[in-house]
Amino acid sequence: MKKIRYIVILLIQSMMLTGCWDRNEINDYAFWIGTALDITEGGKLQKSAQIAVPADFKSIKGSGGNNQRANIVLTATGSSIVDLTQQIQDKLPRRVFLGHRRSIFIGEKLARKGLVDVMDQFTRNTDTRLRTDIFVVNNGEGKDLLNINSPFNQFSAIVAVDQDRFCRLGDTALRDVLIDAARDGIRPSMPMVEISPKNKQEKEKIFDVRSVAIFNKELEMVGEVSGRESLDLFWVKGVLKNQFVTEKMEEGTIALYEANLKKTIRTKFDGNKLKANVKLAGTGRVLENNSDIDLSVTTERIRVEKKLNEIKAKRVEETIKKLQLQYGQDVFGIGEEFHREHPYRWKELRKNWDQLFPTVEVTVDVKLNIQSTGDIRKRIIRKGGTE
Repeated sequence: MKKIRYIVILLIQSMMLTGCWDRNEINDYAFWIGTALDITEGGKLQKSAQIAVPADFKSIKGSGGNNQRANIVLTATGSSIVDLTQQIQDKLPRRVFLGHRRSIFIGEKLARKGLVDVMDQFTRNTDTRLRTDIFVVNNGEGKDLLNINSPFNQFSAIVAVDQDRFCRLGDTALRDVLIDAARDGIRPSMPMVEISPKNKQEKEKIFDVRSVAIFNKELEMVGEVSGRESLDLFWVKGVLKNQFVTEKMEEGTIALYEANLKKTIRTKFDGNKLKANVKLAGTGRVLENNSDIDLSVTTERIRVEKKLNEIKAKRVEETIKKLQLQYGQDVFGIGEEFHREHPYRWKELRKNWDQLFPTVEVTVDVKLNIQSTGDIRKRIIRKGGTE
């Protein structure tokens, strides 16, 4: 009888111990999807948050033209990120949760003023996802991006992440910026977005990811590059993995899909001169051939490969030289290669790298192999109307 009594007591105690004393139900949270950071005319910091409104979620099929948003954008103004977060929390009936934040938009005005104070909070807050994508808003404010009502997703913060993935520039996360900011031999860079409506119907619905913002060691934006120069930058940096390009030759234009893009940088000292050799490699697939070159002939294909590689090498060298002279910021990471290969000499260079980088002699070699010329090797109709 005593054994039964003990068993009953143990069962009762175990049931009491399994209670949830500090529950956190999903309905208690306000999911923070996107952040915007700006600076006001008075010089104060402004923070905006894109918060999900679960009751307004609509499926694409069931939306039926209903323009009701599935999120709200709240804005606060103050002097510190923590203070602004609390101000936004005060406007919500639920506890804010940053674990699902997908992107951060920084207004260009704030980016040029400097981000040191802004970034400090991100490094200390344990709720921050370091894989959060980060952008600079070209000629605009970050909160403008949060208010975009995209036709592709109910959250513009998520659209930016997806678009960055497919825009050829690759994705840049908060983690990448923080790592670059902490090193001496490289300077941070971030993709830039801008609202770009093509017509009245697309107003406040479409934006582009087309440029790259360049920062100095104090995390102040000093300039930007766009177009092919931005692609060259990320290829040398090792971020670019594939791209669609059209190259112009004397015989006409050839469009390629370039994949498996890689880079290798070798550095050396030649007396008092600093030299770096950048080797770029990859594979190409011909998508369009608007010339009379017969790529099915091996000798012709090899000749075209050699010519295209020379064109690319010259262009990349020009891009590097332009950034050296115009901005003087090593966004490529050439200094990090000097650090790896010459650690003892690097101790002499690291403090003055911003002054030394523009003097580095950089040469570029490109080896892109054309592995496919398409399903049809010869042009069906050659220029001049002949087959």
